[in-house]
Amino acid sequence: MNMTNIKKVYIWLFLFMANGWWCCYCCWNEERTALLQLKANIKYSTSDDYLSSWGANETTNCCGWEGIVCSNTTRRVIELSFGVKKNEGFEKLRRLRKLEVLDLTGNNFNRSILESVSQLSSLKSLNVSHNQIGSGSDIGLGYNKPGSVHFLCTLGSERLSGLDKLEILDLSTNNLEHEHVLSVLDLNTSRMALKKLDLRNNRFQSFMPNEDLGALRNIEYLLLDGNTLDENFLRSSGVMSSLKVLSVAECNLNGTLPLQGLCDLKYLEELSLSRNSFIGTLPTCLGNLTYLRVIDLTQNQFTGNIASSPLSSLFSLEYLLIANNNFEIPISFESFTNHSKLKFVIAAYNSVIVHTTSKSWIPKFQLEALSLFNCSQMPNFLHYQHHLRLLRLSRCNIGGDFPNWLLENNSRLGEVYLDGNAFAGSLQLPILPNLKALDISNNKIRGPLPPNIGSIFPNLVISTMSNNMLEGMLPSSFADMKNLECLDLSYNKLNGELPIGLAREGSKLIFLRLSNNMLKGEIFPVSGNINNFQYLYLDGNNFSGPIPQKLSTTPLQTLDFSYNNLSGNIPAWLGNISSLTSLALSRNHLKGHIPPDYCRLERLEVLDLSENNLVGAIPACFSAFRELKRVYLSKNKLQGEFNMFSNSYLKVLDLRYNNFSGSIPKWLGSLGITTLLLKGNHLQGTIPTELCRASELRIMDISHNNLSGPIPRCVGNIMQQALIIEPYPYSTSFGYPGFQTFGGDTMIDVESSIKSSSPIMFLNNYAWVGAEFMTKHNTYSYEGSIVDDMSGIDLSCNQLSAELPKELSNLTQIRALNLSHNHITGMIPSEFSNLQNIESLDLSYNNLIGRIPTQILELTTLAVFSVAHNNLTGRTPQCAAQFATFNESSYEGNPFLCGLPLHISCTETKEVPISHLGSDCCEDDTGFLDIESFYISFLVAYANVVLVTVVVLSLNPYWRNIWFYYVESFMYSCYYFFSSKCKPYILRSLSIKSYT
Repeated sequence: MNMTNIKKVYIWLFLFMANGWWCCYCCWNEERTALLQLKANIKYSTSDDYLSSWGANETTNCCGWEGIVCSNTTRRVIELSFGVKKNEGFEKLRRLRKLEVLDLTGNNFNRSILESVSQLSSLKSLNVSHNQIGSGSDIGLGYNKPGSVHFLCTLGSERLSGLDKLEILDLSTNNLEHEHVLSVLDLNTSRMALKKLDLRNNRFQSFMPNEDLGALRNIEYLLLDGNTLDENFLRSSGVMSSLKVLSVAECNLNGTLPLQGLCDLKYLEELSLSRNSFIGTLPTCLGNLTYLRVIDLTQNQFTGNIASSPLSSLFSLEYLLIANNNFEIPISFESFTNHSKLKFVIAAYNSVIVHTTSKSWIPKFQLEALSLFNCSQMPNFLHYQHHLRLLRLSRCNIGGDFPNWLLENNSRLGEVYLDGNAFAGSLQLPILPNLKALDISNNKIRGPLPPNIGSIFPNLVISTMSNNMLEGMLPSSFADMKNLECLDLSYNKLNGELPIGLAREGSKLIFLRLSNNMLKGEIFPVSGNINNFQYLYLDGNNFSGPIPQKLSTTPLQTLDFSYNNLSGNIPAWLGNISSLTSLALSRNHLKGHIPPDYCRLERLEVLDLSENNLVGAIPACFSAFRELKRVYLSKNKLQGEFNMFSNSYLKVLDLRYNNFSGSIPKWLGSLGITTLLLKGNHLQGTIPTELCRASELRIMDISHNNLSGPIPRCVGNIMQQALIIEPYPYSTSFGYPGFQTFGGDTMIDVESSIKSSSPIMFLNNYAWVGAEFMTKHNTYSYEGSIVDDMSGIDLSCNQLSAELPKELSNLTQIRALNLSHNHITGMIPSEFSNLQNIESLDLSYNNLIGRIPTQILELTTLAVFSVAHNNLTGRTPQCAAQFATFNESSYEGNPFLCGLPLHISCTETKEVPISHLGSDCCEDDTGFLDIESFYISFLVAYANVVLVTVVVLSLNPYWRNIWFYYVESFMYSCYYFFSSKCKPYILRSLSIKSYT
């Protein structure tokens, strides 16, 4: 080669390198033009679509556009992802001849998108998940039946047969339901290179016949979660001999695992059978899957001891996810000694068994996550663990000192859940810079919190230490936790004042619960930033002074300052917090009228102002409330009527011990109310029959009023509807599913199975949801979910009259019925024996007559029974079962009642006759008195009196003279009386006789 040619080569090489250097920042004009034409055909919004970043002219570099990746060598477009609303103009994509990855997830594409992408022969990965490919009645992948004319006509070019290089296909969440989906898309050909197929969350009812499964011999990853699979699918799955990952979570599978098919997948590395209904023990052939590193059996009904199961022979296991089953799990975990690769054990909600190990052993594994419930003792192998990131030993009732050593040994801990144990001692906490979640609630931990807790856990986000015995001051270093969002220290013995730092500038604290401690002073007396609080619980302390007005600008949803010593007028500015859903200020010293400003709280669901010094009437504008469900205004001095609640969806109305007047409103029967407490007011009139429509009513107390008239017979219709139990505390909760990231090296979704066993939930509603009701002669507070189990009616201390309606026997779920201190008449209905759940029945201080029906002995749940102070007759019930526990006070005040436990024997005292109501009303015709015995006793008594008189007169002359004097005077008086009265009649008769 001469010098001239060498120069030409260098010139061309220089030009090529210069052009290559320049083209490092450009793309091919043909592809840029195609992309701009595609953009021009698509309707998009400049505010929410990143297509607006694509240049508007042909000089811009398309490799820098959002959603586009170019090859570093050829500068050809190899990856494209974007979101639009309609599949228009995608035929332009055929110019992208080197496109390998196309991501069109999250659009509204229908089946026609398949025609556009089927021409991209270079594609290796296609993601069209979360579209509408299978929707509509004219779609072959949707509702049409194979073999129909319309079905065959719709297949056409909507196939993917041209994508011979396609390795990854994601069709998840597309409403697909055709079992022949592979043949429809022409994916069951031998020339296909498909290795990963994702069909999760579609609508398959019977997925893939055997001939289609056979076409997947080269498939390595098959994800079918959220479909309904044929019961024989797992038995036929062995034909997919190359399968490495199989996920059939939540596929409505049941029964026992088959012995063939699944066990033939000898290359299987990941298996998910979670959220199905499998039962029985695991087949021993699962032990042949020696490559298995991930197994997820969460939320089934598998049984057996895992120590003797095939799981103990799978030495490649890294993820053992078996929560929510019926497995027996030895606390020692000795059978997994040699599982050196094991990292994740999530076994909560099984049966943990304790046994003594034959020898001490040191595990070869180092866990990153462990979750166990009800384990009763600390697993010994934890002394050798140093890599834990997630630890949950909840509700285990483990005693002894708090395991500070466990936290010291695992400096990488990010989440610690040790709630529901019996740990005692004090906290000697190590520095854990990665800790984000700490739950040590419901233990017996004593002593003060570390004053430097803010530097010990600098990145803590959520923490609950409630229900312990912590004492001392609340550390001000909590303010150093810059990421702290939720803090619960309720039900301890903390004292002192609130640290100012909890309201510091830049605080992220949205949830603060310090309920039921001994904190005092004013609430945030020093100006601070409290504008982030959404849930603030300071109830059950000794706070005093006024409610700080700075709260008026906060986004509060729940405010609970009840059970304190707050004073002053009830603040009107609380009506400015429009986000409030729960407001509780009960048991303070607040006074004044209920401000009309509260009518602006349109989202309010719970209002508790009980036990204050409030006066006046409830504002009429409360009628604007639509979301109000629970109202507690008891023990104030409120007056007037309460018709302003007629437009709400009330569940609980507590107006006890006020001065409300008028009649019981009729609209109460149409609200779906469950608890109605109107005790101790001045209500008059009758009980409205409209109240009987309240079929969900569980507790009704309208005692101590001036109600009159009969008890409506339809009262027996209430409590008939099955109770719909709302989630406690009758509102949605919010929580954190966890902070650690797991499963980055897995294809199946293990994240949800791991995090589902370790959430912290925070209740965002008023904590005291319940009712006070008097039963068994005592007033009980039914709080929380317990109120759902209580049902009772109290109509006592009124002026009710007429007979007991036998329809009350329809209240078969009732536990307490009090009708005492009224004017009820008639007999006790024998049908009351139907009240099989009743625990307290009080009919005392009425005008009941007749016998106590013997059928009442069938009430075996009775703990309190009283029919005292009536006019009952006959024998008391036999002293058997529950009735053997009742003393004389249950029957006293009935003069004609006899038998134990009264001290009146029925053999000495007979019954008084009662009116005949029928042949079965009287068992005999004997009266109360024996006539023969009466005559004898009368004569004996008369003789005794005469004898005593004669003896006295014969022995004492003075009394004898007085006696005869009065006898003589009495005789003369009688003579003169008759003479004066009878003489005129005698003379008249004589004159008439002489005249005649």
